[in-house]
Amino acid sequence: MAKRTTLDKPFTITPTRTQNVVLNYRQNDFCIYFRANKLPPPYEYRLWEANVRYKAITANQYAFFTNIPAGEYEFSVGSVMYPQFPPARLRIRVDSPMWLQWWFLPMLFLYGLILISIIFYFLYRYRLRQFMRIHVVRENIARDLHDDMGSYLSSISILTQSVETLALTDPERARALVKKIGETARQVMDSMSDIIWSVNPDNDSMTQIVQRMRDVGADLLEEQDVLFSLHVNDLVLQSYLPLEQRRDFFLIYKEALHNIAKYAKAEQVWVRLERKENSLVLHIHDNGIGFEPQRPGNIALSGNGIKNMNTRASKMNAVLNITTQLGQGTQIVLHLPLP
Repeated sequence: MAKRTTLDKPFTITPTRTQNVVLNYRQNDFCIYFRANKLPPPYEYRLWEANVRYKAITANQYAFFTNIPAGEYEFSVGSVMYPQFPPARLRIRVDSPMWLQWWFLPMLFLYGLILISIIFYFLYRYRLRQFMRIHVVRENIARDLHDDMGSYLSSISILTQSVETLALTDPERARALVKKIGETARQVMDSMSDIIWSVNPDNDSMTQIVQRMRDVGADLLEEQDVLFSLHVNDLVLQSYLPLEQRRDFFLIYKEALHNIAKYAKAEQVWVRLERKENSLVLHIHDNGIGFEPQRPGNIALSGNGIKNMNTRASKMNAVLNITTQLGQGTQIVLHLPLP
């Protein structure tokens, strides 16, 4: 029920007094009290507005109104028996609710336009970030194809020419070169397989990444009679790596196992993948011969393997630590912040 407002101050019937009252839309039930100085009843009161014309005659000294629409009104009261006396007047304004004000729809339209603009702006920023991410991934894939594939294919071309030259003069060396061509071709296939796997959206889940890690570990190490074990805690499987991080993370892992297979002469390799707070932590430990990091010309450092691992870790804002000592094996720890 609307709130009732009572104008309890009496109004004498004189032509010299006029007041204005402003009510909100909830106060559209109200009672007006008036007093006639020595004028007997009945009294006539009126409530006038452009679309509302109401008048009544009463012996009471009050007028009661209910459910008055919004608008500008003039209330007047006078004597029926003595019409020569001018009536007392009161101006009353009942305000409309906010949603019926003239400015509400333009303001709502303006706010809606601002909201839509903000939404389109953030969609544009999101699309732009997605485009830049895809562009970076494409650049990385193009660079890897140019560097790795180009290097491998150039080697195959050079070795093929050498085989043609040595086929008649030195058959043994020619057979060794053919074997090397086969190994290089397998490296090309492995690299292409890694690139295709990394960009396949079916491999977005952490479960697929872990399965790929198991397969690569088994392929690289178990053929050399190296005992390989991989332990993953349950929190890791609930994590998510975007495409560019997934690719660099996996290639760091694969490069580490390649180095172990080539140089470590290990009998056992332990891999542990766990999640600590908001980071993914990869531990790789072998019981091989180790190496001296500071020793110039060290065979384990002579290639681009460790350099590539550090470069990829830097791209992911990850921290890569390699701890090793002659005869004590090597331990690699990668701390990768999750997005």
